[in-house]
Amino acid sequence: MVQRTECLCDGKIIGIESIYTVINGKQINIPEKLEALRAKSRNNELLCHCGCGAVLTLVAGEKNLRKQHFRLRDAHQSADCSYVGEGKISVDSKIVLKCWLDEKIKDADMESRVPISWIGDTDRKYEFTFLSKKKNIGLIYNRKSANISDEKFDIIEQNEQGIKIVYIVDSVNIDTMGQYPENMMKIQKRQGYCLYLSVEGMDYYKAKAEAAFFDIDIDGLWKNHIFAKGKLSDFEIGADGKLMFKGTKLFELRDDVYSKYSLEKKRLKKQRDEEKKLAEERLKKLVQEQMEMKQRQRKEEEKAAKIKADFEERERKKKEEEDARQAERAKKFRSIIESGVVPEDYILRDENEMRWVKCLHCGKIKPETEFKTYGGKGKINVGLCNDCFRNNPDILDDIIPKIEVEHKPKRSLNICPQCGGELKQKSGRFGKFWGCCNYPRCRYTRS
Repeated sequence: MVQRTECLCDGKIIGIESIYTVINGKQINIPEKLEALRAKSRNNELLCHCGCGAVLTLVAGEKNLRKQHFRLRDAHQSADCSYVGEGKISVDSKIVLKCWLDEKIKDADMESRVPISWIGDTDRKYEFTFLSKKKNIGLIYNRKSANISDEKFDIIEQNEQGIKIVYIVDSVNIDTMGQYPENMMKIQKRQGYCLYLSVEGMDYYKAKAEAAFFDIDIDGLWKNHIFAKGKLSDFEIGADGKLMFKGTKLFELRDDVYSKYSLEKKRLKKQRDEEKKLAEERLKKLVQEQMEMKQRQRKEEEKAAKIKADFEERERKKKEEEDARQAERAKKFRSIIESGVVPEDYILRDENEMRWVKCLHCGKIKPETEFKTYGGKGKINVGLCNDCFRNNPDILDDIIPKIEVEHKPKRSLNICPQCGGELKQKSGRFGKFWGCCNYPRCRYTRS
């Protein structure tokens, strides 16, 4: 069964919070209002305000204030009723706010849930949560910011008739996760700040309130800046209808916090701009250094490439020269082989540096590996081949004297007497001397 928090009586909507107040620090029923409402209940004058015509009964005990509500009479349980009940937090918040207003403005005739149409020319169903005509103060409470609309604000402002309005919402709306608080900004633009309520049940002295304003930070996020926070009882309504916190007007507290926040915001922006500038300069310097390093690397690569190209060109020319020498040597060697006349002043070698010797017996010119004996004093490029020695070993004694006699007159001082190699001037531990070019195979030296 739905526990209703409001009813229709004498053409007016009455909320269950209308029977509560605070006296001597305690939240209690208002005897005269409770009795008057109970009498209406006994006379079947409390009706469902949805228009179904169902009769309601007031349920109000002496010991448990939390159980007080309106309910359908048993005979009307089957009525075609479209009533939608309020949430517990919404009901508790309205009870707490009623107690707060009773304590702060002390108007025994304050009404609750007053349709705007009662004070203005409109048929819309928007209402003041509480209205004190004597003090010209109205309070509008919203559980969720989604219920706040521009149309509602426009109608309220067009029909407020000089009433000073306090807008308050539940604390569930305080955090927007950095998003633009579209609905809360509607309140901030009209009230100058947002007022949040947090309740613990219907206990007025446990209720807390916060005053804050939204502003965008240097990161582009919307932040809620709280400038007054405490018990709801610490907030007061001045004679001019302006809210105060512990004796100081909320506007003054807001301006002080906003000023400090603005200065800090400017400081942070300046700091970030400087950091950004330094970062850009460092990046520019790094890019410049990288460009210079790439230029140096390119120059070094070009230099290395030139050195390599020069080296390859020298090697190419060197090889060409060597190939030409080899070709000339091969040509000269072939002409010697074809003529059969071996030189007497240098060792005969082919283009592959293989030594060739002429046999004094058979007259053939062959590689040195095919000779039994060759070279030495007076016999640079002549000797006795293996074939001739194998067939006639005694010929060696006849050949050697012949070699010495034939070549002795042709001896040159620049020719090694041992191997026939060229003698060159060299330097050693004991000064200059003449040494064979075939060292270390030939170790002949001369002072």
